[in-house]
Amino acid sequence: MTEQLRAHPSSLAAMMKPASVAIIGASSSRSNATGNQVIRNLRASAYPGRIVVINPAGGRIEGVEAVTTAQEAGAVDLVVVAVAPQAVVAAVRGAREAGARAALVMSVGMSSADLVELASFAHDSGMPVHGPNCMGLINVADDVMLWADEGILAGLPAGPVALISQSGSGAIFVARSMTGVGFSHVVSTGSEACTTTADYIDFLVDDDATGVIGVIIESVGAADRFAQAVERAREAGKPVVALKVGRSRAGAIATVAHTGAMMSEDRVVAAFFDRIGVPLVHDYDTLAATLELLAHHRHKAFGTARIAAITISGGQAALAADLADSAGAALAPLSAETRAMLQEALPGAGINNPLDAGGSESVKDDWYGRCLDLLAEDPTVDVLLVITDSQASLNDVEISYEDEIVADARAAALRHAKPFVLASSSSLSLHPSRVASTDDPFPHIRGIGNALTAIVGAAEALSPGLDEAPRPSGLPQGSELEELRSLVRASGGRIANGVGEQLLLAYGIRSAPSIRTGSVEEAAAWADSVGYPVVLKVDSPDIPHRTEVGGVVVGIPSSAALRIEWAEMFERIRLSHPEAVLIGAEVQRQLPTGIEAIVGAVSDPAIGATVGVGLGGVLVELLRDTESVFAPASPGAVKRALGMTRLGQLLDGYRGINPIVDDGPLIDTVVRVSWLMQDFRGLIAELEANPILIDPETGRAFAVDVLLVPVSGA
Repeated sequence: MTEQLRAHPSSLAAMMKPASVAIIGASSSRSNATGNQVIRNLRASAYPGRIVVINPAGGRIEGVEAVTTAQEAGAVDLVVVAVAPQAVVAAVRGAREAGARAALVMSVGMSSADLVELASFAHDSGMPVHGPNCMGLINVADDVMLWADEGILAGLPAGPVALISQSGSGAIFVARSMTGVGFSHVVSTGSEACTTTADYIDFLVDDDATGVIGVIIESVGAADRFAQAVERAREAGKPVVALKVGRSRAGAIATVAHTGAMMSEDRVVAAFFDRIGVPLVHDYDTLAATLELLAHHRHKAFGTARIAAITISGGQAALAADLADSAGAALAPLSAETRAMLQEALPGAGINNPLDAGGSESVKDDWYGRCLDLLAEDPTVDVLLVITDSQASLNDVEISYEDEIVADARAAALRHAKPFVLASSSSLSLHPSRVASTDDPFPHIRGIGNALTAIVGAAEALSPGLDEAPRPSGLPQGSELEELRSLVRASGGRIANGVGEQLLLAYGIRSAPSIRTGSVEEAAAWADSVGYPVVLKVDSPDIPHRTEVGGVVVGIPSSAALRIEWAEMFERIRLSHPEAVLIGAEVQRQLPTGIEAIVGAVSDPAIGATVGVGLGGVLVELLRDTESVFAPASPGAVKRALGMTRLGQLLDGYRGINPIVDDGPLIDTVVRVSWLMQDFRGLIAELEANPILIDPETGRAFAVDVLLVPVSGA
């Protein structure tokens, strides 16, 4: 579909801006039929093109003389299909044969077999097919209202926001929740059996009326295709914001490794969106708020989104601080000079950020405007957040109490280049007098938390570029890589521990010296040569977590002790796991005590691989300390993820309890694991190195135990 739509852009334009529309599914006897409502919506929106009605019975429908076949209708840009699900494919096929360039299918309840047939026909014929199970699409700029329900979303103002939603109701809620902005398009994509969200992003990149793109998505589908479309939007200066619904549906991914059990679908998706630079909001309100903010400020610089918040209430200031922490929003520290001048403007008040500008009993007439100017001129501030009471339930006296503050904010926003955002203290509603217009120098957002989330999201969406993820030198390529891939393929349903060690070696990931053998004599001879103590581990493809079954013995001090532990371990495992295939054992040189980390990865067949890092060891699932990055990962992305973990705090010398440890070697290990997962996409489902021992003096990281799980059926 990617190449098809890029090769034939006019075909998708025929759907989004049709000069002629044929309706299949309008009735002369049922005025509430979907096709009838589409016709009435087109007329109500003053659609300038030709409308054709196709009905086998003929007659006059909604004032249009119906033709009985698609052939009579002839070539049209778009055919709208709203018929019984079993009749959809034949209707689309017939319309295409008659010359229709695109199809919009509103029908619901199509069988899986019919969906496959529809998608195959669209692919083979080169015909863009929208839906099914959708509400349709609205091109506000060109007066094209192809919507299934009459009157719904009628009269939307024109503007720069485009909204693409798999959910029709989601599109309605978000569009009607936004104030002070207009729309270029609203697209309800439904099941996306043929054309996808990525295709519509691609189209909107080239659409002059669109400046901001909001997405409500249930499944990403082809992640590479989606990422390509988003990158085109970024290059065109059109920020994309997404709400991914159903993120907790599957809970934890069904995995073998500990890491996978901790990496829910939500975290995998979040890592993917973070990698492509698309802020992922958490509900309809925050999506609406972020789109409102971007519609007003998409041409302004947000820097690192350090916020100065101002209110006239101490309670609101404290609440804003709490909400900023929850939203991951950075409050600007304010320079000493700014603090001194604020103190002069607000005698006796506490000077903090958020600022309670109502905390002084002795101020000059221009006190509020003066505070806004000082905050806007502070070099540590990127964005100003002005908090007011603006809910619709306030009476005339109550709403007028802060009218001068709003007026001062409007004047200050016009004086300064930095973005200003107004936020109501309530997320329920906005008083009519406070609803922003498209000409206002700022949005007025419902709710402090929504505004903070919007600022963080806008800064991410407008960031100038993404971290490059250069391939580290020395990694296998070409024939060497293909040999390793063949080795993994030949492993079938089980990747032997020895194969895992080969991969680690090839990717430059340090591991503890070890030997695998079925002979206790060979094990003892090797241990005598490298020195004691050593660790003994059972080698079995049927036992992925060896510690949990008594398959790991540490601190073995001598050859005699090794022989005893060898015999006892195998006896113990034969009793507890009589069906397990026992290849032998791994004997490993025991490393000095260090900080235990985990580096693990899971690969989603649609999205790709995600790598997690955090505190490791036997308590890894209890600690649940991992943060994730998308593969392949840049050192910068890994550094940021590590900084959000307790492991990162520990390496950074937490409260002086632990010395500062160089995190470079661990970051390098995570980067190399991410490339391993990228190179073995479709072959390796999970990887876990746990523990990875970090030398507290040098920071060097050694993988002590590694588990690899192949993709089923690879």
